[in-house]
Amino acid sequence: MPNKAVGTRCALQVARKRRLSVNPDAFAVEQDICDVTLWLSEKHNLSRVHVWVDRHYTQAGQEIAGVTVINSPSLPAHLTEEAHEAFLALGYKVEDTGADIYAYGFCHGNHSRHEAIQAYARIENALRLWRAP
Repeated sequence: MPNKAVGTRCALQVARKRRLSVNPDAFAVEQDICDVTLWLSEKHNLSRVHVWVDRHYTQAGQEIAGVTVINSPSLPAHLTEEAHEAFLALGYKVEDTGADIYAYGFCHGNHSRHEAIQAYARIENALRLWRAP
């Protein structure tokens, strides 16, 4: 069982911090993956959900190849559609060219309740602005 002691972070957040310490001007997709994961968990009252983001080796910044949501024991298409929309609302361009891809790690949790509420509000606001005429 993961250690939820104070100071323990999601593995994706630890990777983000390490990567940004080397290249502070780099785009931080890890926070968006965590926020979309926390948003889905809050919205659908899910105890475990993984948002899987693929990227082509030639893509950078807010370009990704695809988003898939994995929720044990099945792969619900509507959650994947919602996550896809959330990434679009955050400004991502999603384009799968069929070229080789690599996957980002998924959010392992270990977020505070406060972080979950912030993530939910951030994604809901982005979706509201994106859908506005």
